[in-house]
Amino acid sequence: MIGFNKKKKGLYTELMLEGKLPEHLVEIDKQANVRVKQIVEELAKSENVDENLKQNNQLEWVRLMNNFKNQAEEIVFDELIYN
Repeated sequence: MIGFNKKKKGLYTELMLEGKLPEHLVEIDKQANVRVKQIVEELAKSENVDENLKQNNQLEWVRLMNNFKNQAEEIVFDELIYN
């Protein structure tokens, strides 16, 4: 399993045996999605990427937003998944 956190192996095993692992994973997924959205919004705001840019230069806006999303996902993976 890629990115499997060996430190949490006991927790995952316990949750699996109790039938609570799917519920736990759904909650982590929700938290991760909220955090990614929050980080993307913060990055866009800090770089002045707004609706004006979207209307005037869509390709640049898409490139920047994809970059922000990739950055945000890496941050969230580190915060919630790998640690």
